[in-house]
Amino acid sequence: MSFFFVLATNGVIVVQPKLLKWVFDDLERAVTPRKILFYALLILGAALLGGVLRFGQRQVIQGAARRIEYHLRNSFFTHLQKLPASYYQDVRTGDLMARATSDMNAVRMVLSSAISYTSDAILFFVLAFVIMLDIDVQLTLLALLPYPILAILIKELGKRVYKRYERIQEAFSTMNTKVQENLSGVRVVKAYTLEQSEVSEFEVLNQQFVERNRDQIRLTTFFFPLFRFLPGLGVAALLWLGGLRVIEGKITLGDFVSFNAYLMMFIRPMITFGFVVNTFQRGAASMDRIRSILDVQPEIADRGTARQDIQTIHGEIEFRNLNFAYPRGEPVLQNINLKIPRGSTAAIVGTTGSGKTTLVNLIPRIRQAERGMVLIDGVDIQDIPLQALRSNIGFVEQEPFLFSDLLQNNIAYGISDTNEVEIKDVAHTADLLEQIEEFPDGLETFLGERGQTISGGQKQRTALARAIMIKPKILILDDAFASVDTNTEDTILTRLHKIMEDRTTILISHRISTVRAADLIIVLEEGQIVERGTHEELLALNGIYASIHEKQLLQEELEAL
Repeated sequence: MSFFFVLATNGVIVVQPKLLKWVFDDLERAVTPRKILFYALLILGAALLGGVLRFGQRQVIQGAARRIEYHLRNSFFTHLQKLPASYYQDVRTGDLMARATSDMNAVRMVLSSAISYTSDAILFFVLAFVIMLDIDVQLTLLALLPYPILAILIKELGKRVYKRYERIQEAFSTMNTKVQENLSGVRVVKAYTLEQSEVSEFEVLNQQFVERNRDQIRLTTFFFPLFRFLPGLGVAALLWLGGLRVIEGKITLGDFVSFNAYLMMFIRPMITFGFVVNTFQRGAASMDRIRSILDVQPEIADRGTARQDIQTIHGEIEFRNLNFAYPRGEPVLQNINLKIPRGSTAAIVGTTGSGKTTLVNLIPRIRQAERGMVLIDGVDIQDIPLQALRSNIGFVEQEPFLFSDLLQNNIAYGISDTNEVEIKDVAHTADLLEQIEEFPDGLETFLGERGQTISGGQKQRTALARAIMIKPKILILDDAFASVDTNTEDTILTRLHKIMEDRTTILISHRISTVRAADLIIVLEEGQIVERGTHEELLALNGIYASIHEKQLLQEELEAL
């Protein structure tokens, strides 16, 4: 369909100079007013038809470009969802945003304007060239003599544009990252009264971005006048040699006028080629930046060994001779052998950096251990489909993430078939319901970015409600009560115990009061299990756990004074 519109549009365009030839040839033969009117209406009709066809061409090509952009952006976003959490520790969010917006737009420009203009220019050039050869071969070759030089200039422009646009996009990404980080960390900036410092740093990045764009502008402003000047030499040659041809009677005045019209129309494709090269190189640079992300293979994904017959899990967890180290880092976990029965509550305590969070991150495969080291229900965790695994695990972190959405949507995140009663039930379990009812809009309270409109304790309890909303077979609470008082914590743990009776719970906490009722308590030290047992058994050992317990009792006594 697009080829039809391009062919038809250019067919109408190349006919118009022919109409001028007929007009001027008839003028020499004393044409009648009626015939002049006929030619005028014919030229007007051709112009109108060309406009309609051009409209159809743009609709088809740009519509297709928008659809391709839509699918490419979806593919890009989907791919980002598949990449592991560790990937985002090394990549700037602002840079990814630039690739998903500015770079994506540059690719679309290639698919719409650049392709449309290129096909237009090539087809017009071929059709007009054939007609001009039919008028006068020697005149055609002389008039088009500057065009090989234009081709060389266009090629040179393309090389330079690509390099410059890469630098422009890098500067844009850096500037984008600066804005994103400042908006996310606005409280820190204000707390340290560094607004002016941040503004100054942004001005430097902004100026760098402007300078790189100016460099690009200087390049194009040098080349584009040449795209007009060189074809002008062909026009000058036409006026000289073409005029002689008319005087000698070798071509008619109509041929001369139509030939001149074709030559003048050649200027537009040449300028278009300059624009197209500029757009193509920008699009190529942007597509390379997008492709560099799409080429990243997810480290954690379903492999050929994944058992599709496993749709759910029951909750038994086992670590066998587990050793784990981050890339280019020292071992974080060493010789971990641990079995957590289904339906039990296990607690993990230890000093900062002992490997507690890393250990629980291996269960939902946020981080991935080697085969055979982590098992669920006796099955290697890498043989369980990710969907089946993660949809049955509730995870609450110390610093939970909430979306800029309604409170009820944050609690029921990812669940479509829910109702207000269920949401209130889990909110009650998280000891959040009474506070929700005090909000003017209740469950329809809109949370700001990252949930900044509610307190830290309310954010943690909202995240807890979200985790238990999915009725997980395994619930992981990574210091999830750090922002709530001990009385609220006791209330939540009592309610959790009732709904997690046949499910597995893992608690990470620095408070002994949080973990003392657990069926099994693990003490980690420098990535190794140094103590294990119940609260009473660990106190009897008089080791690390007993020391932590004694210090916390002393602290409570001092606070009570």
